[in-house]
Amino acid sequence: MSTIAVLDTTYADTAIEREAAASWSVAVDDRRVEGHVTAHDGVLVQYATIDGEFFERHPSVRVVGRYGVGVDTIDLDAASARGIAVYNVPDYCVREVATHATTLALASIRRIRGADALVRSGRWHDWATLRPIPDLSELTLGLLGVGHIGRETGRLLGPFVRRVIAHDPAGVSGEGLTAVSFDRLLAESDILSLHCPLLPATQHIINAETLSRMRPGAHLINVSRGGLVDAAALASALASGSLGGAALDVVDDEPPSPDSPLFSAPNLVITNHIAWLSESSEPRLRRLLAERCAAYLAGSPLTAPLNAAELVAPERTRP
Repeated sequence: MSTIAVLDTTYADTAIEREAAASWSVAVDDRRVEGHVTAHDGVLVQYATIDGEFFERHPSVRVVGRYGVGVDTIDLDAASARGIAVYNVPDYCVREVATHATTLALASIRRIRGADALVRSGRWHDWATLRPIPDLSELTLGLLGVGHIGRETGRLLGPFVRRVIAHDPAGVSGEGLTAVSFDRLLAESDILSLHCPLLPATQHIINAETLSRMRPGAHLINVSRGGLVDAAALASALASGSLGGAALDVVDDEPPSPDSPLFSAPNLVITNHIAWLSESSEPRLRRLLAERCAAYLAGSPLTAPLNAAELVAPERTRP
């Protein structure tokens, strides 16, 4: 029987994974205490880094599953060269993350955090200090990335705004969306919402230079990866007033240090990486990941691996 080792998670147990994998006659072994693999055929990880050295130490591994959407902790090239499939679960929290992005955008535009602070400090009548608050129906929403979550965010926010434009760094076409260049996206978006993966090409794609090209008073929303945004540059843009506001669910370093420049930046909302969270999303994530990895080991893949196009035939590379 094939076996999958769970190496690290924040979940209480591995019951959901065991039940899901059992349908494919694959066993799940909870190795979170030991933190190592023996002769397992697959591994599931949440935060651990899986690189070429790991694969050299564990030649039995044929599939890696990562709890979540991003796979920047997995060396895809090393896995592909060894014929090792990599799975993530990009569809486990589409509604949740898009809803959170929509909520953050509305909260930023409508100055919800600032208004709450006024009420709590006894300044009920100082509402004019919240200005400017634009009319949403006059604004342009820009999406950087048009995968499942980007498109769903556009669908949810679309009725509030005048128009929706989009640019995808990977060249993905957003059906039904007005595609524009990156330069136009920066120049024309009143609300810029980030929905692209963290790659070398997108690391700090929002920086001092790109922020300077954004429309004065625009709002930035990030529910994707913290590394997409240069925190110091964002804080400076907010402090200068060139950016109207920002709302983040992710930051470069999580949790941010007490001396992060973000904490002193005005008109900024930060939530603690909870865009994915609902009472349904966690069990959905665990079940789908275990199912996909187990089905792959059983020889009946439910979906193609993330690195399907780059996979090298295992027999040519494995010892």
